[in-house]
Amino acid sequence: MNDISNSYQGVGASKVNNAQAKTAQKTQDVHQQSQASQTQRATDQAKTAPSQGADQAKFTPESQTLVRMTQASKGVSDIDQKKVDRIKEALENGEFPVDTARIAEKMTSLEKLIQG
Repeated sequence: MNDISNSYQGVGASKVNNAQAKTAQKTQDVHQQSQASQTQRATDQAKTAPSQGADQAKFTPESQTLVRMTQASKGVSDIDQKKVDRIKEALENGEFPVDTARIAEKMTSLEKLIQG
């Protein structure tokens, strides 16, 4: 008898859960439709609203200086090509001084830096 009672209760609980799920889904659908309507109204209002004028931006004096400096530096190279050419020529001729001890020190310090 308990088994029959439990199975009826299980069927009843299942129907209640299904009804609750359907109600929740309907509520969610109505909420989504409401949001879509609000979004559409806001879009329509934005299209029909009179223009308040063009947007404006004001730059600080520091940013204006930075812009001018950036534009001025576009024509300037960071590379001293004459110096590069002199070093290349010296290397090709075997006249460039190579300090092997200094190179070894730099490599060792770099290795220590990498390993922490």
